[in-house]
Amino acid sequence: MKNLGLAILLALAISTGTRAQENNTTTAAPVPVDPVTKMITYEGVVEVKGTTAKILYQRTLEWFNSNYKNPTDVIRENDEAGNKIVGKHRFKISNPPDKSGVRGDAGLIQYTLTIASRDGRFKYEITEFSWKQLSVYACERWLDKSAPGYLEVYNDYLIQIDKEVQILIANFKNYISHEKPVKDKDAW
Repeated sequence: MKNLGLAILLALAISTGTRAQENNTTTAAPVPVDPVTKMITYEGVVEVKGTTAKILYQRTLEWFNSNYKNPTDVIRENDEAGNKIVGKHRFKISNPPDKSGVRGDAGLIQYTLTIASRDGRFKYEITEFSWKQLSVYACERWLDKSAPGYLEVYNDYLIQIDKEVQILIANFKNYISHEKPVKDKDAW
């Protein structure tokens, strides 16, 4: 009888632990994951009616040149014939505030941004997020809460990535979608 009670108690403990582990594998971080590549990927197509692919490409190049301090370092592929620009850039993330409220540096996140244009629309894809370490550390590793070595701070890092990328997307959508006013130098 003792053995039966002990076996039931052990079975309950194991099933509860398994259920807790299953619930722990989900992430609350708002980053989109591509179902095919399993990589963090932000992508979309933006309609810009009445605008040629060449003009959208030129606006994209202008945006890269005005948005980044060193655009020649960022732009890795500039395909004017294919109306496509691929860039790699980095931004800082920080640790959660300590007891005194100070946020320490957590390192750099590198990503790849691709913008391709066609008549009346452009497509963007932001992917290949990696934490700059001695070796490549894919940010997708932060998604699995059941992984050995998982730290709660990783969810905060994912939230920072999402915030930074949402600002970036809004910035280039606004810039590329709208025609810039041209000052008439002869009207004086």
